[in-house]
Amino acid sequence: MVPLCQSLKKTVAVEILSHTSLFVHILAGALTLLAGPLAIYFNTRHLQRHRLAGKVFFYAMLVVCISAVGGYLKQPEQVFYQFLMGISALVLANILRGVRAIRLMKGGRIGVFDWAGVGLLALIGLWMSGMALSLSREGAALAFTLLFGVFGGASLLDVAGHLPKLLRPERLHRLDWLRVHVASMLGAFIASTTAFTVNAAPFLPWYLQWFGPTFLLVPLQVYFGRKLQAQKKQALHGAVLAG
Repeated sequence: MVPLCQSLKKTVAVEILSHTSLFVHILAGALTLLAGPLAIYFNTRHLQRHRLAGKVFFYAMLVVCISAVGGYLKQPEQVFYQFLMGISALVLANILRGVRAIRLMKGGRIGVFDWAGVGLLALIGLWMSGMALSLSREGAALAFTLLFGVFGGASLLDVAGHLPKLLRPERLHRLDWLRVHVASMLGAFIASTTAFTVNAAPFLPWYLQWFGPTFLLVPLQVYFGRKLQAQKKQALHGAVLAG
């Protein structure tokens, strides 16, 4: 009788922990969906509000990434949860790099943490690309094959583009690091929004659930990237004239 009671108590405790983790995950995810657009809107209009929204976004994203582990461990054999776990790792790598980019913009030096971040991103890219090949050979659902392939390939391209910055940081202007910050945070927002639409928007066609956030938000990455590049050229031109 005693072992049965202990087993029941353990089961109840696990269920409570599972539901609490899910509630925290959903709440943090909702905060990212509110704070992310606010941070984008206030990017140059109001820096204090941008920083506040950005901090809420960052810490809420951390909670989302950590709490996602619980969902994965419950059903680690399912491709759906494997993909969401990969997305969480991708989000984590991007938000950490985004924060580091601001510190590097302010004069910080490349350190072990920066190399660890790009290493994590490379591992995610290799794993997701490998999953895409494996699923393709197994004849799995096309959606998952494409998803792993797209996000894995994009991660590897990201690593290839970021490595030269870490190897030769002296060549970078401070606005180059700001571009890294913007691209990283928007990349994290794209990944997390994808996880949201997949879980909460079943009424959409599968391709919009999985790729809708990418179609909508990648143009923002391009827009801000070009805007900062133009500001960099203007700053360099002004420096030449002043010199």
